[in-house]
Amino acid sequence: MSSIAVATLLAVITSKSPTGFSDAGRLLDDCRGSRQFVSGYVIGWLDKWNRDDFLARRGIAGSIPSARAMTNWAYFGGSVGVDICIPAQIDPAKIIGMFCDFLTHNPTLKDTPAEDVMNTFTGLNFPCDKK
Repeated sequence: MSSIAVATLLAVITSKSPTGFSDAGRLLDDCRGSRQFVSGYVIGWLDKWNRDDFLARRGIAGSIPSARAMTNWAYFGGSVGVDICIPAQIDPAKIIGMFCDFLTHNPTLKDTPAEDVMNTFTGLNFPCDKK
Protein backbone atom coordinates (compact mmCIF):
# COMPACT_ATOMS: atom_id res chain seq x y z
CA MET A 1 0.00 0.00 0.00
CA SER A 2 1.36 3.43 -0.89
CA SER A 3 2.27 5.89 1.83
CA ILE A 4 -0.44 8.29 0.65
CA ALA A 5 -3.10 5.59 0.98
CA VAL A 6 -1.84 4.67 4.46
CA ALA A 7 -1.81 8.30 5.54
CA THR A 8 -5.34 8.80 4.21
CA LEU A 9 -6.57 5.66 5.96
CA LEU A 10 -5.00 6.75 9.26
CA ALA A 11 -6.50 10.22 8.92
CA VAL A 12 -9.97 8.76 8.43
CA ILE A 13 -9.60 6.32 11.32
CA THR A 14 -8.29 8.93 13.74
CA SER A 15 -10.52 11.79 12.60
CA LYS A 16 -12.64 13.74 15.04
CA SER A 17 -15.98 12.36 16.16
CA PRO A 18 -19.20 13.52 14.49
CA THR A 19 -20.59 16.87 15.61
CA GLY A 20 -23.39 15.19 17.54
CA PHE A 21 -20.81 13.93 20.02
CA SER A 22 -19.09 17.27 20.54
CA ASP A 23 -18.95 19.47 23.60
CA ALA A 24 -18.37 23.17 24.13
CA GLY A 25 -14.75 22.60 25.19
CA ARG A 26 -13.89 21.13 21.83
CA LEU A 27 -15.61 23.98 20.02
CA LEU A 28 -13.79 26.52 22.19
CA ASP A 29 -10.45 24.87 21.41
CA ASP A 30 -11.20 25.23 17.71
CA CYS A 31 -12.24 28.87 18.22
CA ARG A 32 -8.68 29.48 19.40
CA GLY A 33 -7.30 27.73 16.33
CA SER A 34 -8.39 27.36 12.72
CA ARG A 35 -12.15 27.69 13.39
CA GLN A 36 -12.81 25.09 10.69
CA PHE A 37 -14.56 22.63 12.99
CA VAL A 38 -16.59 25.26 14.84
CA SER A 39 -17.57 26.90 11.54
CA GLY A 40 -18.86 23.61 10.18
CA TYR A 41 -20.65 22.83 13.42
CA VAL A 42 -22.42 26.20 13.69
CA ILE A 43 -23.45 26.32 10.03
CA GLY A 44 -24.59 22.68 10.12
CA TRP A 45 -26.56 23.26 13.33
CA LEU A 46 -28.29 26.31 11.85
CA ASP A 47 -29.12 24.47 8.62
CA LYS A 48 -30.56 21.54 10.59
CA TRP A 49 -32.54 23.85 12.87
CA ASN A 50 -33.92 25.72 9.87
CA ARG A 51 -35.06 22.48 8.23
CA ASP A 52 -36.61 21.10 11.43
CA ASP A 53 -38.36 24.40 12.09
CA PHE A 54 -39.77 24.42 8.56
CA LEU A 55 -41.04 20.85 8.86
CA ALA A 56 -42.58 21.47 12.27
CA ARG A 57 -44.37 24.63 11.18
CA ARG A 58 -45.57 23.10 7.92
CA GLY A 59 -46.84 20.00 9.69
CA ILE A 60 -48.63 21.88 12.44
CA ALA A 61 -50.04 24.59 10.16
CA GLY A 62 -51.27 22.09 7.55
CA SER A 63 -54.33 19.95 7.96
CA ILE A 64 -53.52 17.06 10.24
CA PRO A 65 -55.83 14.09 9.72
CA SER A 66 -55.87 12.60 13.20
CA ALA A 67 -55.35 13.45 16.84
CA ARG A 68 -52.40 11.03 16.99
CA ALA A 69 -50.71 12.77 14.05
CA MET A 70 -51.29 16.11 15.74
CA THR A 71 -49.63 14.82 18.92
CA ASN A 72 -46.65 13.54 16.94
CA TRP A 73 -46.22 16.89 15.20
CA ALA A 74 -46.49 18.75 18.51
CA TYR A 75 -43.69 16.62 19.97
CA PHE A 76 -41.61 17.24 16.86
CA GLY A 77 -42.29 20.98 17.03
CA GLY A 78 -41.25 21.04 20.68
CA SER A 79 -38.05 19.17 19.90
CA VAL A 80 -36.95 21.83 17.43
CA GLY A 81 -35.82 23.87 20.43
CA VAL A 82 -35.78 27.60 20.82
CA ASP A 83 -37.61 29.93 18.48
CA ILE A 84 -34.89 31.99 16.81
CA CYS A 85 -34.95 34.73 14.20
CA ILE A 86 -31.61 35.60 12.63
CA PRO A 87 -31.61 38.90 10.72
CA ALA A 88 -30.82 38.47 7.01
CA GLN A 89 -27.93 40.95 7.16
CA ILE A 90 -25.93 38.80 9.61
CA ASP A 91 -23.55 36.51 7.75
CA PRO A 92 -22.22 33.15 9.00
CA ALA A 93 -18.78 34.57 9.85
CA LYS A 94 -20.40 37.08 12.23
CA ILE A 95 -22.46 34.35 13.93
CA ILE A 96 -19.38 32.14 14.31
CA GLY A 97 -17.45 35.06 15.83
CA MET A 98 -20.30 35.77 18.23
CA PHE A 99 -20.46 32.08 19.18
CA CYS A 100 -16.71 31.92 19.84
CA ASP A 101 -16.99 35.06 22.02
CA PHE A 102 -19.88 33.41 23.89
CA LEU A 103 -17.78 30.30 24.54
CA THR A 104 -14.78 32.38 25.63
CA HIS A 105 -16.89 34.33 28.13
CA ASN A 106 -18.56 31.17 29.48
CA PRO A 107 -15.72 28.70 30.17
CA THR A 108 -17.81 26.79 32.73
CA LEU A 109 -19.80 25.37 29.79
CA LYS A 110 -16.81 23.41 28.46
CA ASP A 111 -18.26 20.01 29.38
CA THR A 112 -21.77 20.86 28.18
CA PRO A 113 -23.00 19.15 25.00
CA ALA A 114 -22.56 21.44 22.00
CA GLU A 115 -26.25 21.11 21.10
CA ASP A 116 -27.29 22.58 24.46
CA VAL A 117 -24.80 25.43 24.15
CA MET A 118 -26.05 26.27 20.65
CA ASN A 119 -29.65 26.30 21.92
CA THR A 120 -28.68 28.72 24.69
CA PHE A 121 -26.52 30.91 22.44
CA THR A 122 -29.12 31.29 19.70
CA GLY A 123 -31.96 31.82 22.17
CA LEU A 124 -30.08 34.63 23.89
CA ASN A 125 -28.74 36.32 20.76
CA PHE A 126 -31.49 35.86 18.19
CA PRO A 127 -34.88 35.92 19.91
CA CYS A 128 -37.92 36.54 17.76
CA ASP A 129 -39.98 39.67 18.32
CA LYS A 130 -42.95 39.00 20.56
CA LYS A 131 -45.80 40.64 18.65
